[in-house]
Amino acid sequence: MTRWFVQQDESQEDLGPLRPSELLELVRGGKVTSESMLRKDDSNWFSAASVGGLFEAAMRPTIRYFCPQCETEVTEPPVNCHECGREIHQALTQITENTIVNQAEQTAVGNAGNSVKNWLKKKRIRRGRESDSR
Repeated sequence: MTRWFVQQDESQEDLGPLRPSELLELVRGGKVTSESMLRKDDSNWFSAASVGGLFEAAMRPTIRYFCPQCETEVTEPPVNCHECGREIHQALTQITENTIVNQAEQTAVGNAGNSVKNWLKKKRIRRGRESDSR
């Protein structure tokens, strides 16, 4: 598995090793920005902006899974619950919409997502007007 490291200012130690999910949490929290310096395993440092898909991935919804018997969080099914031992094929789910705290990062993600959202809004408005006129 890839291990990520985040370079902080000279007064603090570098963060890491981080799992990809932990890196995404730092992006969502605004602690990693497009100017932040990262490295993967033992590679050289590079800017977070050069990691293709990093900021887009941070904005995707997060799905958490829970045992239907005891409601303990589990990994994606099929899995056995580590709390009650139940074999789980369908879990309870919780979907969390994610955003990036720093508005500048949302711009760094690109305007493509915004243009799609605007297109969908316009389409919904047009549909609403068409159904009203009937």
